[in-house]
Amino acid sequence: MPAIETHQALPIVAGYNTGERGVRVFIGPTDPISDIPITLDLAHHQLHEGESHQVTIAPAALALNNSIDLRLVVGNLTPTTRTPHVTIEADATTEAWLYLYETPTTTGDGTPQTAYNRNRNSATVPNMAVYLAPTVTAVGTLLSGWIIGSGTRGGGAQRDSLEWDLKANTVYLVRLTAKAASCDAALRLQWYEDLGV
Repeated sequence: MPAIETHQALPIVAGYNTGERGVRVFIGPTDPISDIPITLDLAHHQLHEGESHQVTIAPAALALNNSIDLRLVVGNLTPTTRTPHVTIEADATTEAWLYLYETPTTTGDGTPQTAYNRNRNSATVPNMAVYLAPTVTAVGTLLSGWIIGSGTRGGGAQRDSLEWDLKANTVYLVRLTAKAASCDAALRLQWYEDLGV
């Protein structure tokens, strides 16, 4: 006759708020109202860890074919895990074209921009530096382009919902060019650099 296996009963955990009993698996804290486990996407988690940063270029009036240029300088970081994971947001009241280039040629750095930690309780500063209005002699390799706004009839906004993981020891150019007269435009860069904490 085969041996009969005995198993201990699974632990029963009372719900945090509901008091319901049953077999539960907790992957983290639960919401106090619904008692559903709380999960965060990675970018939100990086914000909580103080590793998420933002540079904002305040709205500016652009004449036809004038541009806002941002030079991004990525330092010597461990690729993929620590390099900047960037999303770009742009607003324009008329049609504008937005570009992301890799390895542009510049003869002037531009004006350093302040990157704010998106967790206002953290003092962590980013490795990537951002400069406004560099002197660009060649734009480099086009990685992506967008059209925002809507001609002369209205305005619009664009957010690249897929982040770019920028390459270590590399320079990038973000360019927003007005394609209609009297274009009011603004730019925001958001990124995180995972410090492994």
